[in-house]
Amino acid sequence: MLAAVLEARAKMTVMEIDDPPLRPGHVAIAPRAAGICGTDLHVYLGTMEHRVPYPIVLGHEFAGVVTEVADDVQGITPGDHAAIDPVVACGRCPRCIDGQPNVCDNLTVFGIDCFGGMCQRVVVPARIVHRIAPSVPLHQGIMAELYSVAVHASRRTGVATGDAVVILGAGKVGLSLLDVLHHSAARLLISVDVDPTRLAIARELGADVVLNPTECDVVAEVKHLTDGAGADKVLEAVGHPVDVPGQGTPVWQAFDMIRSGGQVTVIGQGEQIEKVYWREFVLKEATVVTSRLNLGDVPRAIRLIEDGFLHPDKIITHRVPLADAPQAFADLAAHKPGMIKVAVEIPKDNP
Repeated sequence: MLAAVLEARAKMTVMEIDDPPLRPGHVAIAPRAAGICGTDLHVYLGTMEHRVPYPIVLGHEFAGVVTEVADDVQGITPGDHAAIDPVVACGRCPRCIDGQPNVCDNLTVFGIDCFGGMCQRVVVPARIVHRIAPSVPLHQGIMAELYSVAVHASRRTGVATGDAVVILGAGKVGLSLLDVLHHSAARLLISVDVDPTRLAIARELGADVVLNPTECDVVAEVKHLTDGAGADKVLEAVGHPVDVPGQGTPVWQAFDMIRSGGQVTVIGQGEQIEKVYWREFVLKEATVVTSRLNLGDVPRAIRLIEDGFLHPDKIITHRVPLADAPQAFADLAAHKPGMIKVAVEIPKDNP
């Protein structure tokens, strides 16, 4: 089969590799599309070499057609359209027993710890396979995992009726959060980013206000928009912070713009080493939580896509064939303007 193989740091080649065999309890899927997310880019650039075994096929966000089902698997049929939850927990460690499989002590994620879906055949445990209605284009199906991250983060945040909510970052995660929270009872949704193109998409997805740190003091503006109180909830979703002189890191901004008694939810995993003013944060008795992956939210995300509540094609800015996957990764690493979410489309048969 054809696969986009990461052989070493920033070295990807599309090549023929062996088909994986079907195993008991597993399902074979022919991916038709796979997404490139921020974590994929981290892996591509070598920042996760302590965990990633080279060579590896990337792609933990993928959707395709079921081609083969093990004899002991029920409820899944060849021909079904499906996406996967790429998070495989052990089910035995203390975190799993406590109902937190997304932080399992022995967590395995497809496309990071083992081969992913940027190829023509992948074999996965049946329990992580979720059917998608045939009416949903499979390139949109890749968004099930990303939207599940947003759903989980929204649950962790607990947006209440009348809340003023700020989302720092209008990249893949930030825009998916906005798409999900647009259906919440928040009275004000504010999107913050340094990229005008991303802010334009945020407007299309329902942001009431968009703010660019290169054009204004975002903390002061948020306080102005909330009559001096500050935001009720702030979600920090910046993977690679841009240094804007005088503005501080996104986490610093979040701590400064939150109201007394409010909550900051940190999702971004970018390196942020600037000091945070803990004393002021403590005096506010504000809360900070983090959000990682999802907690069984893929089926809900799929339903929201199927019912037309979400807008994946506004976030997917580029669709490229598998042969162009190496260039797409290189372009994303170089911060090519206008690129947000890339869907890599995989041929059914070798050309």
